[in-house]
Amino acid sequence: MLTAEEISSILRNWPREFRPQPRDVARDALQSCSSLYGCRNAVMVWEEAEEPWRIVGRLSGETFNCVEEQAGRYEPLVDPAVENHSFYQAVGGAAITSDGRRFDGAPALIDPELRSTCEMKAVLSLPVHGDIIDGRIYLLDPEHHSQELLLVGDVLGLLIARQFECAARVESEKQAAVAEERMRVARDLHDGLLQSFTGIVLQLETVHEILTQHPERAHAMLTEAQANIMSDQRELRAYVENLGPRRRTEMKFDFRERLEEWRSRFEAQWSVKVSFNGERVDPLVAAFLGQETLRLIQEAVTNSAKHGAATEVDVTLTTAEGRMRIEVVDNGSGFPFHGRRTLEEIRGGAGGPFVLAQRVAALNGDLNVDSGENGARIEISIPLGWSGT
Repeated sequence: MLTAEEISSILRNWPREFRPQPRDVARDALQSCSSLYGCRNAVMVWEEAEEPWRIVGRLSGETFNCVEEQAGRYEPLVDPAVENHSFYQAVGGAAITSDGRRFDGAPALIDPELRSTCEMKAVLSLPVHGDIIDGRIYLLDPEHHSQELLLVGDVLGLLIARQFECAARVESEKQAAVAEERMRVARDLHDGLLQSFTGIVLQLETVHEILTQHPERAHAMLTEAQANIMSDQRELRAYVENLGPRRRTEMKFDFRERLEEWRSRFEAQWSVKVSFNGERVDPLVAAFLGQETLRLIQEAVTNSAKHGAATEVDVTLTTAEGRMRIEVVDNGSGFPFHGRRTLEEIRGGAGGPFVLAQRVAALNGDLNVDSGENGARIEISIPLGWSGT
């Protein structure tokens, strides 16, 4: 029989390393339980929420493997009378539970098919129940099975269930982060390169129309289009490199230079005059304006040209009271609606610049769009994350 000090020593050495995969959690649990209860062979059977199967993990010495069984197989895993307790059942059928109940000549507390498949004789079983997992551990022919160790088994079952839930939550958050990152990449490509490619296509269409009558101008436009494509190629290469977390801090971004470069290209491609006023931007903030700010301006101005057929667009950028405000006003025909749309209304399908609304929402900002027959006004407000001056 293990002493209290020996039990404490084993529990102090319980695995603390985080395991992101449920099957790794099961393997560690079986190995540690086998050490505590003195056995070489152990089985864990469990189901995870929203998974269409029941998993059987078997530990034999140092070898661990898992198989997926049909959901509901070996049902119930144990008799309902003991499903929430640890218990030890000897070869002859006599059993004792962690709450002190005794079963002399007990019925088959374990599913007969599972007992036969795993060649179970004397068994100590622990419940593993949680929000996302339901299962049990079976320790075969354990050397140690005192009443105290059965009570410890109830606690270990809760601990193992929490380890499963931690792994599941991390996986869920990882998937959510991946989905969010994909949306961000899609927005960046849409707002940047794809819009630039659209402008280049417009340039090439113009070249096709004037090639015969104005060959020198057409040649100049082709040269400009070639330069723009090369610039986009460099931007795409830098963007791909920037996706890697180690390179992210190494990327230099000159907001004013990039804005002016984009404005010149946009005017040439879309035949739209774009003016920019950023005099009311706090100098401290100006040094940290980055890609997201540029993307917001690009998307808003492109909407003016593409959907409103505007010929002039005025962009004003200001910072005050801890927020950055972008105002885009054009002389086009506006959006298909007349009046005002808020961020919530646009995201809800009421019409307006949906992609822009999604990007603003991702930055915890606010958006209002006024549209009429004489043009559109877009007002964007984004929190800076600190109090402005």
